[in-house]
Amino acid sequence: MASRRRDHVPAVALLLTASLLALAACSAPPEPDPAIEVVAQDGAFDPLAITLTGLGAGREVRLVATTELDGAAMSSRATFVADEDGRVDLTTTAPTAGSWTTVDAMGPFWSMTGSSLAIEAGRADHSVTLSLSADGEPLAETVVERTGYGADVEVRPVTDDAMVAAYAVPAGLSADEASPAVLVFSGSEGGLGNARADATWLAGLGYPALAISYFKSPGQPTELAEVPVETFLTGLAWLREQPGVDTDRVFTFGVSRGGEMALWLAANHPDEIHGAFAPTGAGSLYCGYPNWRVSAWTLDGTGLPCAPSSVVGTPPETQVPVEAIEGPVVLACGTADPQWDACGRLRDVRPRFDDQELVTTVEQKEAGHFLAVAPYLPLGLDETGATPAATHQARVDFWDAVDEVLAEAKQ
Repeated sequence: MASRRRDHVPAVALLLTASLLALAACSAPPEPDPAIEVVAQDGAFDPLAITLTGLGAGREVRLVATTELDGAAMSSRATFVADEDGRVDLTTTAPTAGSWTTVDAMGPFWSMTGSSLAIEAGRADHSVTLSLSADGEPLAETVVERTGYGADVEVRPVTDDAMVAAYAVPAGLSADEASPAVLVFSGSEGGLGNARADATWLAGLGYPALAISYFKSPGQPTELAEVPVETFLTGLAWLREQPGVDTDRVFTFGVSRGGEMALWLAANHPDEIHGAFAPTGAGSLYCGYPNWRVSAWTLDGTGLPCAPSSVVGTPPETQVPVEAIEGPVVLACGTADPQWDACGRLRDVRPRFDDQELVTTVEQKEAGHFLAVAPYLPLGLDETGATPAATHQARVDFWDAVDEVLAEAKQ
């Protein structure tokens, strides 16, 4: 009977192999601890880059952001699954669930919810705590210092010539170096508050801006009806006289119903106004609000021709002659705007500009009405029918376009 041959490994070889394995185990680099890596920002308009590391491949983790804005507690949260390297890069990875569900490293900030905030919330520097956990166990925490939109801005009231206004000036503005400047006004809500916020955000980009009220303030019409165009012309003249303002590069910035006046001023005063920003605005003059039987605007005491707000395509006499605007224009709208058909109005006016290359349009599907709010702020994102992420993206694109136009005008 043939015998079966068995090879034996010498004991000394077994001992050597075991020793090498033990040595390799001891010399292997340790697994990194979970961490939240944040790339610092240069200013309030600059997005952050956030990466979660040391998680383990395929691990499900939860990221929570908390802060206090103007005394109001705010928070956001999202769930992620780590990649094969145990990492989550928020600039390339979408949450599987949470207060935002799109790829967006700034999602922890703009998607916060909590108490109702005033329009100028986020003006001051503030801290945001980012906390990382898995299965209810804390993994890592870090604090992000967010630059406020008004951190390097001086805002002062202006009452000259009976104006109800506020002048926002960036720190370090030099009277010896001319800068583009912006005349700012809001929409059918009236008053100064929203315009002052927009002016502060513009100054945060580095440009002086005069916010004016044109109704609902003392000495002014109580509603959007028969508002004198002279109110805007007074503000324009005052702004052009300020030290450091480049009088060849003055822009108008009007939101919603203010947008039609921003375009009208630029079209009718091309020697004084270089261009216009008109988010969710229109290229025609509409009648008063809520009284549609009167004109919204007067010039030398006479009402300007107007159309009912329900109409998109308006009679020629009500249309702003935008072909006369000689400089750049930025328009923006959201297809889910619950206030009025802003995108229909954008599409109506866009072909009427002579130089199409000077016109930038932001048309965002599912976005709402409040597109002039500065990006990354958790404000006005709860509009009926609109998608918060879409509205936020429209804000980013609109303010990027504004920044680009003003930066080019400064060169």
